[in-house]
Amino acid sequence: EGGDLGGALPLLRRTLEVSRGSLGDRHPSTLTSVNNLGLVLKKGGELEEAEQLYREALAARRDVLGASHEDTLNSTFNLAGLLKAKGDIAGAEPL
Repeated sequence: EGGDLGGALPLLRRTLEVSRGSLGDRHPSTLTSVNNLGLVLKKGGELEEAEQLYREALAARRDVLGASHEDTLNSTFNLAGLLKAKGDIAGAEPL
């Protein structure tokens, strides 16, 4: 179930790099790549880097897609779950 996180990370990083270069930082597909990299980093225990990516995806998705869009809500859920995993319940509440 854990899969090959070590093998996935370089591929996801490269995908994000290419997406940023070709589509831009705020394109919905780029933001999906940001979110996906965050998911794998979280699973691998890299919570600080995952949190940065989740926050980036959430802020951009709110601006680009709106607060009630499904992808924005997904980013909110991911960040809240990560903050809970870190024991930062107070940080998750305002989301």
